[in-house]
Amino acid sequence: MQRWCHRLVGEVYQVDDEFLNYTIHKPVGVAGLITPWNAPFMLETWKIAPALATGNTVVLKPAEWSPLTANRLAEIIHKADLPKGVFNVVHGYGETAGAALVRHPDAPLISFTGETKTGVEIQKNGAEAMKQFSMELGGKSPIIVFEDADLDRALDACTWGIFSFNGERCTANSRLYIHESVAEEFIERLKTRVDHIQVGDPLDLKTEVGPLIHREHYNNVKQYLKIATEEGAELYQTTVPDELRQGCYVPPTLLLNVEQDMRVVQDEIFGPVLSVMTFRDEADVIEKANAVRYGLAGYVWTKDLQRGHRVAHAVDAGMLWVNSQNVRDLRTPFGGSKHSGIGREGGHYAFEFYTEVQIIHVAMSDHHIPQFGKPTTRS
Repeated sequence: MQRWCHRLVGEVYQVDDEFLNYTIHKPVGVAGLITPWNAPFMLETWKIAPALATGNTVVLKPAEWSPLTANRLAEIIHKADLPKGVFNVVHGYGETAGAALVRHPDAPLISFTGETKTGVEIQKNGAEAMKQFSMELGGKSPIIVFEDADLDRALDACTWGIFSFNGERCTANSRLYIHESVAEEFIERLKTRVDHIQVGDPLDLKTEVGPLIHREHYNNVKQYLKIATEEGAELYQTTVPDELRQGCYVPPTLLLNVEQDMRVVQDEIFGPVLSVMTFRDEADVIEKANAVRYGLAGYVWTKDLQRGHRVAHAVDAGMLWVNSQNVRDLRTPFGGSKHSGIGREGGHYAFEFYTEVQIIHVAMSDHHIPQFGKPTTRS
């Protein structure tokens, strides 16, 4: 982050010989950071580092389901002798602690990562105080596999992208669009992968899918599976070992025979659940990929790089990967479009949010100033 602070540069504009105008970046003051439970330590550091590096103080409100990493981080920072009051952690529920932080007049900016519904409420609560917001919200990201794709690699990326992290990943490829000419083969191979995914104790190194974060979230995901069957979808699932059935385990699940307008295609489920659909051609899949309210990420698999670029440009999402799974370069901007968020963080892009740009105008000569009201000399 210290290296990236060197990118915190201003601009200079010279106007003839009369003015020198330049910009500076000033810290905003107190940065309110509200983080989610699915990757707490990582997402906390993504926000804390640029906020502190640009001269702000921080109030962190971590998710109530994952408080321990934030506490540990506070202990580490305390040992590093950061001045008291520069970094602060406030635990509590979003409706109380989070809302109080959002409403507080001394916290002019709020960076939030979480679900879209909560993000909307945060913006409403902070609007009267004219707060600045950075919002990384929900996602329902498509993975598009064309007929000429390397199907082996696309299969690896597809299964890892939805079932890693137990599907509790904002950029998970939760909608698969497979070209109709290779759909039958690809779906059969996908079923085989699902059959062999290791569901188990997360402390076991062989485990690939573990339990969901909380009973409440588990019940929500199970409710979506019920909705899927009610809507006419076919569920294809692996099994949960008998000894784990009392835990919050949802088995890796494929939703087959789904249609674009179904809730399980439109809503973020945030679990190990993949909606599988087919497409005819490029125009068809672009229309389908964009026909949801979210726009966080997307994935395109094709050996035709011209087509890969075209489709990536046409998909309404903040981040696209071509022939790759979700591999992050931390120098690049992170964020979404539509209901997936506002603004970008990551690398030097975060500095634009955590600082206020000020322009300084300096007169270099005795330039002309209009003389309103000056008495005229009479002879």
